[in-house]
Amino acid sequence: MESISLDRSSVVEQVASALREQLFTGRLKPGATLRESTLVESLNVSRSTVREAMQLLIGEGLLVRVPNKGVLVRQLTEADVEDIFRARRVLELSGVRAVVSASRRDLMALSTSFEAYEAAVQDGGPVEIARTHMRFHAAIVGLLGSPRLTEVAVSMLAELQLAISTVDQSSDDLPEMLQAHRKIAEMIRKAKVEEAVKLLDQHISNAKAFVPASP
Repeated sequence: MESISLDRSSVVEQVASALREQLFTGRLKPGATLRESTLVESLNVSRSTVREAMQLLIGEGLLVRVPNKGVLVRQLTEADVEDIFRARRVLELSGVRAVVSASRRDLMALSTSFEAYEAAVQDGGPVEIARTHMRFHAAIVGLLGSPRLTEVAVSMLAELQLAISTVDQSSDDLPEMLQAHRKIAEMIRKAKVEEAVKLLDQHISNAKAFVPASP
């Protein structure tokens, strides 16, 4: 890995941020092993700092610690992908159907999350696009008004961050993807439940088809 320049403030988060950039731009591939010694040298930080940064990313679902193998970039199996998208469909479509009784706060959170995604698509990098994309979908679940279900959605979607980034970057037309999300958000805002359910269901199916998985 080539040398990465860092400032010295919040060094652990700076290291984690640098690694996220490597992950979301595809320089670190799913299944790749992260070697502490290599990171210490390339980032010019202590081994303890590297370990703390990797632990942060493990908590975010981007890395995984495997016995006898060390820390690897998270790689979803076909079974993982199938299960995650099954759960997504249940939670997100339920969120859409709950819009008729959703609180003003949760509706505003959905609007804010879409605006953040829109801004990221127009001006942001792959890390911010993937993060705001994920938050928009979590905000749909948030319409259920259940912090616990929203937390489940956030955790589950975190597992898809790398895959979502891959889909976003491989898309020939990010503005087209943005427009699809804009239409979903609009139908939800207008409480056109069946139209929103149909659009979201199709979007989830399309996204699943592009998610890379190991056998």
